[in-house]
Amino acid sequence: MVSPVWLEAHRDADSVVVVDVRETRDYEELGHVPDAVTVPADRFRDPSSVADGKLPAADDFAALLSAVGIDREDTIVAYGDDGGPLAARFLLTATVYGHEGDCYLLDGGLEAWLEEGDRSLSTDAPDPEPTAYEARLQDDAPIVDREDVDAAVEGDAVVVDTRTAAEYEQSRVPGAVHLDWEDLLEDGRLRDEGVLEDLLAENGLTPDERIVLYCNTARRLSHTFVTLRHLGYGDVSFYEGSLTDWVRAEAPEWDPLELQAQVRYYADNGGFEAMVDELGEDVLGRLKLIGLYHQKQRGYFMLRTRAPGGVLTAEQTRTVGEVADEFARAPEAYGGPDQNPVFGDGYLDVTTRQDVQMHWIEIEDIAEIWDRYDAVGLSTMQACGNSVRNVVGCPAAGLDPDETVDIRPVVERVSQRFLGDHHYANLPRKFKVSVTGCHEDCARSGIQDLGLTPARKDGRDGFVARVGGGLSDGPRVASDIDLFVEPDRVEDLVAAMADLFMDHGSYLDTAVNRLRFLVAEFGPEAFREELATYADFEFVEPDETLTMDYRGDHVGVHEQGDGRSYVGLNVPTGRLAGEEFADLARLAADLGDDEFRLTPNQNVLVPHLDDDALEDLLADPLLERYSPDPGPFTRGIVTCTGREFCNYGIIETKNRAIRWARELDDWAEEAGIADDHEAIRIHMSGCSASCAQPQLGDFGLRGEVYRDDYESGRAADFGLGGDLGNDEFIDWLVGKIPIDDVPGVVKATMRAYDADSEPGESFTEWTRRTSNAALREIVTDEPARDPPAIGTEVS
Repeated sequence: MVSPVWLEAHRDADSVVVVDVRETRDYEELGHVPDAVTVPADRFRDPSSVADGKLPAADDFAALLSAVGIDREDTIVAYGDDGGPLAARFLLTATVYGHEGDCYLLDGGLEAWLEEGDRSLSTDAPDPEPTAYEARLQDDAPIVDREDVDAAVEGDAVVVDTRTAAEYEQSRVPGAVHLDWEDLLEDGRLRDEGVLEDLLAENGLTPDERIVLYCNTARRLSHTFVTLRHLGYGDVSFYEGSLTDWVRAEAPEWDPLELQAQVRYYADNGGFEAMVDELGEDVLGRLKLIGLYHQKQRGYFMLRTRAPGGVLTAEQTRTVGEVADEFARAPEAYGGPDQNPVFGDGYLDVTTRQDVQMHWIEIEDIAEIWDRYDAVGLSTMQACGNSVRNVVGCPAAGLDPDETVDIRPVVERVSQRFLGDHHYANLPRKFKVSVTGCHEDCARSGIQDLGLTPARKDGRDGFVARVGGGLSDGPRVASDIDLFVEPDRVEDLVAAMADLFMDHGSYLDTAVNRLRFLVAEFGPEAFREELATYADFEFVEPDETLTMDYRGDHVGVHEQGDGRSYVGLNVPTGRLAGEEFADLARLAADLGDDEFRLTPNQNVLVPHLDDDALEDLLADPLLERYSPDPGPFTRGIVTCTGREFCNYGIIETKNRAIRWARELDDWAEEAGIADDHEAIRIHMSGCSASCAQPQLGDFGLRGEVYRDDYESGRAADFGLGGDLGNDEFIDWLVGKIPIDDVPGVVKATMRAYDADSEPGESFTEWTRRTSNAALREIVTDEPARDPPAIGTEVS
């Protein structure tokens, strides 16, 4: 570590090379320390693994230093404008590769250079004579890997987390102490040595200790490394992969089979509190990998069950229903049988990914539930978490008389390929796949990380791939990468994409590390090229794609290819009692071929019905509640779990949506518009996470909180006009509409559509033709709200 005064006095020496690690544009346009050479930070990191922060190859680093005229014996002084980590990273890299001269960091960087004395910057670029630098990884290089860190944790070394306190609390190497790299600074400069020594000693860091540093990607730790070396600490090393490597897929704590074994153990040995006490609170995040999602009520879980492609046997359906009826029951402390005024108790939810989930599950019951599931071939493995999720498929696969490919074998192969595979158990983020063999894209390829729809090549039927779709923050319609995939190559393509994702995706920046951000960063063409390097089959283009339309749902009676029928039943919000789910299994067994289907619209489907069976099904009393011919609002309502159980939910969704749908259907009948609309799609998410896919609805809602001059309370952002058939998401028009005002706003919008639309014009077409300003005026004019009485409390 050197001061600006030292640099001023020594920078003209022949053996001193000053290195500027800022971006080239800043170096050239804003100026630099006179005679400093430019080595931008992105040049001394492994370009194939930027997210992991790996060192460059020795030959690449040598070429970089040769080009700017650095010899192995030169004294290097590096600086930047970020407080020092990137310049320190350059010096750390030089140390690892055996630089023989002194390596100094300019204390305070460029800002300190300008603040002290009357110094200016230069825009003149030096023209150094190239050298023949040799970079060699030293046998005693201060670099360690995961195994070394494991040994250090178990041994007598001090493992130091140099990130922020918030990051440390969220996730860390077990046993690590915390020392934020910026705590070593005061006003951007290194603290006095006496203060530093006291601070380090307080955290167990003394010169006689072996110290191992880590951060996220070995950048911030570099400053601490240089500082400790400057203070005379001799045994300091760093974890190159840092926490990014620690949490990667094959970390032992992310083994799904081991997690299942742990849960089974604690089911019989102390339950939830014993598990958390012994394994730590962070185990709750890992349990998502085996289908257990800790709900907001401490000690209770949502259990999610996979149904690949939405296909279940009648026996599996009955088992799920019985499990929900028996175990998904609220304790008395949370209301018992009366905990939900609309749905009661013992219910389950069908999800938009064709899973089934239920609440109020306790650790003590999990082993028995899994045993029942194992007996009928069900699994909760990787139904949640950052893994290859349940594969969404056309609910009418094998039934549709016009389909090109029966996707059921494809979906089953993909599901079995990744189920329980430790290598793919912890990807940077969740990986969502859909496969459609019909011509209507009912599995919604446009919002998947990988969506496959039918295509043809040289007379062979297969799929065309779309990549990088998704909702939530930063929604993106998937890109067609013009790639034909044979049905027996789909699992290989999924594996190739997962491998690419692990290599290039960030394991730590969860806000922007979904695969769609990676596709956007590469660009579709470059992503296809990179993906080809991971696949073990030749990439070819399709001759033709076969998707002709987008299908919203499968509600109603439909003819199968074999002349029989299947019936889609509407399950408003996807929620029904476990006992009713078991009753539907009975109908599927008695009237069909022991098969049952779940749809991406949170509905269910009973297939393989001959004429007599169809008549019997339509006459069953259960269909009075789950109708094949519901009202338009009831048919179109889709919701997430909401505030009732979700830690992120702002508004309650399920109960509210049922009330709204009934109210709006009654209003539509009275207004004379019910027969004009097969379905009016309201998608309501309890927060901004888009689990209910609000961007796809005619009406999209996401939970918020509002405050005005009179009151505060629950609210919703409001949007109109989603149409996945045309690759269009809704336009968000108005933020924070008080939640109780939403039905009135929906009615006002439908009245305006009825009055203004042209003959044959769909709701989405009307919203696209009408300006957002005009739509916003409709939305904000209705309803007129009277201010509440003074002192009114709003929840």
